[in-house]
Amino acid sequence: MDKHKFIEKQMQFIKKICELHENIKYLDESLKQLHPIAVVDDNIFYVFDVSGQDKNYEFILEKENPYPMAMPKGVLAAFPLEFYQNKSTVIIAASRLENPDNYVFAFHEFVHCFVGNKYELDIRKELAIEKQQREANNMAWEINYLFPYEDDVFINMTAGLNGISIKSGLDNYINHHKKMKEHLKETDFEYMIWQEWKEGFARYVENLIREKIGMEKNSQILSPPFDRVCFYEIGSKYIEILLMYDKTLYDDMEKLFYKMMLI
Repeated sequence: MDKHKFIEKQMQFIKKICELHENIKYLDESLKQLHPIAVVDDNIFYVFDVSGQDKNYEFILEKENPYPMAMPKGVLAAFPLEFYQNKSTVIIAASRLENPDNYVFAFHEFVHCFVGNKYELDIRKELAIEKQQREANNMAWEINYLFPYEDDVFINMTAGLNGISIKSGLDNYINHHKKMKEHLKETDFEYMIWQEWKEGFARYVENLIREKIGMEKNSQILSPPFDRVCFYEIGSKYIEILLMYDKTLYDDMEKLFYKMMLI
């Protein structure tokens, strides 16, 4: 397929994302705004962005992958593109756009763009883990931090969250986090809350969308061996509970973060 036909095909997929956006943009503040989308195919970034008063996407530029590693097959992520004004951008494999079920996951990444643009930098600079990992030149700590997933206390306390009702689970979740704060190193606890806040909130909003359009909720049983994905589940449920009990946390992600940190 030549480049022009490829771009036209991606525009048709992106148009469908815009149509879904019209139906769900009122569900949360993080969904109000559209963000750039970089479709990755054969390790080339094709960047689309919203422009003009009609707020429609248009093709902006293409760029051969400038990063030292190839993008993973089936990539779906969000991060600032250095070659595109450092804008927070949804990165999605072209193959994923062919499946409409992945459009909801695209909005999960839109949430990351929103949070990254508005909240992340101010919170990061206050964290011990950010300072520690920067000094170690580990800029990818969100992905590769060595959290003690095999710790017996963490395993038992985390598995114990299964089956807790959203409507009556506030004390259980608060006790779990108090215990983890007492038991874990400072940087470990910060990592746990950072992931629960960032990925948990994105999943929480994703599930609002799923409920709106009649899709099955994205949820799983918490069972070892654990990895980073367990924080998506814990965080989404914890956030849902906190928002039920404290309406002032709506539209204030910074306040929500420090609430989850028990500060």
